[in-house]
Parts: sequence; structure tokens; C-alpha cells
Amino acid sequence: MVAVLLSAFAIANAAEKKHKDYVPDEKTAERIADAALVAHYGEDTVKAVRPLLVDGSNKDFWIVEVSSKKPMLGGGPAVWINKHSGCLDVMDHMR
Repeated sequence: MVAVLLSAFAIANAAEKKHKDYVPDEKTAERIADAALVAHYGEDTVKAVRPLLVDGSNKDFWIVEVSSKKPMLGGGPAVWINKHSGCLDVMDHMR
């Protein structure tokens, strides 16, 4: 019985490690952030601050910021996207 349980645990653990990240690359993160920002701020506002800057240096999150030419008081909006789950958080002021 113990061997069966250990075997089932080993199989489940191996399957979990094979799971690919839901947001595997910079392009996917940019598209998700763009959609979230448009929904939150509107197409015209987001169009004015494109292109978006994507930072993947964090192990667990993509950080996508606006690249507005004119500085914004308190920094501009940004989206943090969990690489593994795809969950996100829209922040009004990044800096």
C-alpha cells in the first residue's frame, strides 16, 4: 500500500514539473499587458504610451511598463504578470 502511495506521489510530482509557464515569453506578456491596459485606461490613452517595455529579469513575473516620451508624475502604469499562473496586477504608478 505504501509503495502505491509513493508511486502515485512521484507521478504527480513529475507531472507538475512538466507544466509549462502560462506566459512563456516577452511577446505573450506584452499582448496580455496591452489588453489589460486598454481595458483599464482606454485605447487612446494606451496608444499614446506605446511601445510597451517588457522586463523579464524577475524569476516569477513579467513587468510591463509604458514607454511614454513625457515623464508622468509618480511614474506611469505598469502590469505585473505571473509567468507561471498568468495572474496579473495593474499598477497606476510604477515609480
